[in-house]
Amino acid sequence: MKKSVVAILVILSSVLLAICRAKPMTTGEIIAKCAEAMGGIEKIKVVKTLRFKSVYPDHGYHPLVFEMKRPNLSMNPAVNLVFDGQRACFLKGQDNESASELVNEEEWKDFEVEIAFKFPAFFDYPVEYAGEERFNEKTHYKLAVALPLGAKMNYFIDQESFLIAKITTDFVLYGEERHAEQECSDYREVDGVLFPYGFTYGSRTGQMKGWIHSIEINFPISDGYFDIPDDMD
Repeated sequence: MKKSVVAILVILSSVLLAICRAKPMTTGEIIAKCAEAMGGIEKIKVVKTLRFKSVYPDHGYHPLVFEMKRPNLSMNPAVNLVFDGQRACFLKGQDNESASELVNEEEWKDFEVEIAFKFPAFFDYPVEYAGEERFNEKTHYKLAVALPLGAKMNYFIDQESFLIAKITTDFVLYGEERHAEQECSDYREVDGVLFPYGFTYGSRTGQMKGWIHSIEINFPISDGYFDIPDDMD
């Protein structure tokens, strides 16, 4: 009799364990686990400005600089191209010598997308759980973020490491549906936070592999660094 009771308890324990394991994670739990895997939410909260030096082989092997301030400000210092969260502007014209010139409004959402590829938008904007997807022999949680200017970002979180394995985006540009994606690899620590130093990107010849040369967190900026001149209205 005692053996039967023990056997039943063992079976019940196994069933309960299986149920607990099968219980789906909430969106908040997935984000929390991702934050933990990246170094912890407290360290992520401290990250305000970022400077990336990245290599895109089809553009040469000299690192290209991209600067940003969370959640939606950016600067390409090589051509003085700034995004103030709503508009984008060449501060010295497209030739880097003329008067300031706004980028076509249709392209402004593209700047939000670039920021969201560099740093997870689900830490700054509302996010929705979008199911699971399996690729590269692993299952991933899919988190969707709608950016303010209209683009949609999808983040695929590895269910084992809880790091971002892939990012995709979909948006309309000049009346055409656009899709871009980036696979993330070679995570390295920068000031206690993990970032992918390897990434893929779309080029004219298809997906290519790029890499990060360096990342600087919380680099100092002057007041108005990401501002667009008032006379551009």
